[in-house]
Amino acid sequence: MGLVLKHVERTKSGGFQYRRRVPKAVSGIITKREFKGKLGDTEKEALKAWPGFHAKVEREIAAAKRRLATAEAALRSDASDSAAYAEALRRRADLIAAGETEEGAALVADIMADSYPQDEYEPQGVPAVERHTINLLRLGPDRYMAPDPTLGDALSLYCKEHLREDDPATDSRVVGLAKRVVGAAINALGKDPLLTSITREDARKVRDEMLDRVKNTGRGVGEKVSPATVGRELSIIAAVVNFAKVEFGLSDAFQNPFSKLPVAGGQKGRRVKRADKRDPLPPEVLAGVRARVIAMANPELVLIWRILEGTGARIAEVSGLRVEDVVLSTEFPHIRIEANEVRTLKTDASRRVVPLVGDALRAAREAVGRSRSGDMLFSLYGRKRGSDAASAALMKHVRAVTTDPKHVIHSLRHNMKDRLVEAEVSSLDQNLILGHAVEGVGDAVYGGAVRKLRVTTKAMKKALGVEIRQIDEDGGN
Repeated sequence: MGLVLKHVERTKSGGFQYRRRVPKAVSGIITKREFKGKLGDTEKEALKAWPGFHAKVEREIAAAKRRLATAEAALRSDASDSAAYAEALRRRADLIAAGETEEGAALVADIMADSYPQDEYEPQGVPAVERHTINLLRLGPDRYMAPDPTLGDALSLYCKEHLREDDPATDSRVVGLAKRVVGAAINALGKDPLLTSITREDARKVRDEMLDRVKNTGRGVGEKVSPATVGRELSIIAAVVNFAKVEFGLSDAFQNPFSKLPVAGGQKGRRVKRADKRDPLPPEVLAGVRARVIAMANPELVLIWRILEGTGARIAEVSGLRVEDVVLSTEFPHIRIEANEVRTLKTDASRRVVPLVGDALRAAREAVGRSRSGDMLFSLYGRKRGSDAASAALMKHVRAVTTDPKHVIHSLRHNMKDRLVEAEVSSLDQNLILGHAVEGVGDAVYGGAVRKLRVTTKAMKKALGVEIRQIDEDGGN
């Protein structure tokens, strides 16, 4: 037989069929012994039918594995009551789907209950899933309601629905941070509390526990965690609770106890502004780092630095560019910054076009010219967390020139900001270039993308000291 496909065999009649045993691991969920189906009478028909049939089987197996994982999670000692109830609800649904009547389900519940020691007609030592299953089989979900959600339930829902933790494109660090922060809150309270039972006093206890923490990794080991960090972490907890309020349908009277919780040392006027944590690179430092990068870094890193310096973009915005994002054959060359498969954007306003002028334009042309294959402009760094690798590599060169902690890669954005201010570029145009503008404002003022790009190109040339030829409604740059 010339046809070679997995799980395909020839039938006695000469046709082709898909035949595959159900994996032992999921045999408790998929009760049939094998997947079997006709693919066609000819090789051509079988080749056409196989991908769809095989994909359907794979999806069924994957769904069964997820079902098992969910069931196992619900049986763990640290599982929430809501997770146990959800698993019991699925078990009841499976029985009903298999043809069991309400009376039969109640009988199954009695048999389950009788398997445990009895005390005054109540079974003792029943695991949560079994307890919920017995009650659901006896009473049904309309009479036996789901338990009230806890903070842990809110976290699980937030990670699944809002952060989409099962999506390969999701940044695992964001999910990990949410789990770490909410987990710390649960530990501080000594239990996984019902959402509706958390008081403002509980929230203050969590805050105080956070402020008492000492750093054990990174810069400042042994020092107290800053109020600014605690403020950001409390905002994550508040976001989780706000999301749960909507999704769980909590009463409008419910007030988020973590909302606008004051943090000593973090209030307005005392908190260190984010901008104050970084300085623009002084001219001698900028020149020294640039010379070192050009002389010693790999070619892709050199181009990334030059584009960063000439656009003020964030490093992830540049390292994550696709070839198609670099638009050169146009009146106003530019890069398109938008979310893609390797990186998200910091804010909605970060989605923008940034003019390419001077050395940044030359670097972009070189980058496009040297891209050999694939969609990404920089093959070494156009990947998940590639911006971290690029940043770490560039920071080695920065630290070889300056040890000032306020001198970092992000300082290049401050350099660009200073150039724009010194060139007397309007605040709106500065924000359009740097990605700080409110989405849609530029279009409202300038009437569209082309005119907006014309204005920002002129502003960028002015800021960088590039010769400005007439740029008007009729074009030219």
